[in-house]
Amino acid sequence: MRRKEREITDHVALLAMLDKTAILRLGLWDGIEVYVVPLNFVRKDETLYFHSAGAGRKLEMLKSFPRVCFETEDPFSIDPGTGGGDCTTLYQSLIGWGTVTSVEDENEKVEALTALNRKFGAGTGPFPADLVSRTAVLRIDIERMTGKANKGHM
Repeated sequence: MRRKEREITDHVALLAMLDKTAILRLGLWDGIEVYVVPLNFVRKDETLYFHSAGAGRKLEMLKSFPRVCFETEDPFSIDPGTGGGDCTTLYQSLIGWGTVTSVEDENEKVEALTALNRKFGAGTGPFPADLVSRTAVLRIDIERMTGKANKGHM
């Protein structure tokens, strides 16, 4: 990292950033091109969960190349400063890498869907069995993360 003074090295702080942000951008590779997709997610320990329809480009790419890169950030703002040369962006961002696997265990799927609903303020009552069976739930096992912030934001 070029700007070492902006690096976030505290793993707990990086996990907290994941917990308070709603959108994760998932970077996928199919051997020809990169595809980035925004999605809702929830974290449990060192694992991220998200859901998907049972078919589509994202799932096809993940079958071939399950390694991913992900990114998220806190809301940012622009500090215009007092002149053109001291305008700066205030931000905090995180980039991570991991491997995606499909969750097949029904109990783990329900736990992930319940945690997603809880994070976003939706109901956590029982899920219909047909909804659970037709919803793809995927997990990213976090392998490493790095963070960066303009200290004016922290």
